[in-house]
Amino acid sequence: MTNPKLTINQLIINNKVCLRHLLLNNFTLLLIWSLLIINLTLPVIAATTFDPMSIGVGARALGMGKAYVAVAEQSDTIFTNPAGLGEIDMFEVTSMSGSLLEDVQYLVLGGVYPLGNRTAIGIGYVGAGVGGIEMRDSVGTFQKFSHFGSNVLFVSLGKKLNQKTSVGLNLKYFVQNGSENQDANGAGINLDLGILQKDLSFFSLGLVAQNILSSGKIKYNTGVEEDLPQTIKIGTQMFLLGQKFNSARLSPIELTVALDADLSLSSSKPVLLHFGAELSPVSYLTLRAGIDQNSRLATTQNDFTAGISLKFVGVGFHYAYHNYSDSGQNTAHFISLTLDERGWPYEGLPDTFIGSR
Repeated sequence: MTNPKLTINQLIINNKVCLRHLLLNNFTLLLIWSLLIINLTLPVIAATTFDPMSIGVGARALGMGKAYVAVAEQSDTIFTNPAGLGEIDMFEVTSMSGSLLEDVQYLVLGGVYPLGNRTAIGIGYVGAGVGGIEMRDSVGTFQKFSHFGSNVLFVSLGKKLNQKTSVGLNLKYFVQNGSENQDANGAGINLDLGILQKDLSFFSLGLVAQNILSSGKIKYNTGVEEDLPQTIKIGTQMFLLGQKFNSARLSPIELTVALDADLSLSSSKPVLLHFGAELSPVSYLTLRAGIDQNSRLATTQNDFTAGISLKFVGVGFHYAYHNYSDSGQNTAHFISLTLDERGWPYEGLPDTFIGSR
């Protein structure tokens, strides 16, 4: 049986992964090592929560540098600003998959159902996991493979209060587990609150308070409890060009820009900024780019992002590119599919109807 007190220095991963790690930047190395530490080290050290939301949710948001708090459109708004649900009046589903290092697998699933009266409910799932981790004893003898996973389940509700203002909340259930160290298994519940102001001249405003419950901690099998990071996200979106009445300038080409700021309430992390832009030369094609600012190893780094969307009759294909290193040696690619009621087959007119001349 594997020694439960293995340390990081005693971990030996397969040669392919080790060689690839030599070429990667600090962020991804930190992510992988964090997952390994949580799963394989002492129980006290194991009480370290990895939030899969930190990778980013939705290919559209990722392509815009994660500047999405005031955009809050379509079913991706479940994960970024639940207030956006109040703007949705049709059934929608979304999915996204991607990987970091080809080892950290990432999956997002979500759906929105309108309840009427300018109200909609959403359900979502975000998960990240590492599998195939080789467990070896202190002399290097292979023992078995291990895996670690971190997941978040969402139940969301959003309501449009008036023509310009919507509010929403997320109930989140965090679960993380490792196959070899049961002491690292834990779960917890917390809440997000969001507000969205649309059609304020040519711009919109959004605000999200994440993990607002101070009592909403991750509780591990050992009895150890850990706080979830409390963060305030503030964002704005500006409609510079377009055919909508609220665009700054009327044009057949649509151009919007968005800017978000993350303010950490539970740590000394600096304020992080996110910038993104979307250009739609035609209705079915959207190009985007952005800058995603991250705090890594006591420094703030700017990561370039880009993306593209193709939409046709309610079906959307979205691709995002995210560079996690200034050197460009470590990049991630994400693919998202969305579907709304415009994609359902046409059922035709009813057999009977009432009319008048």
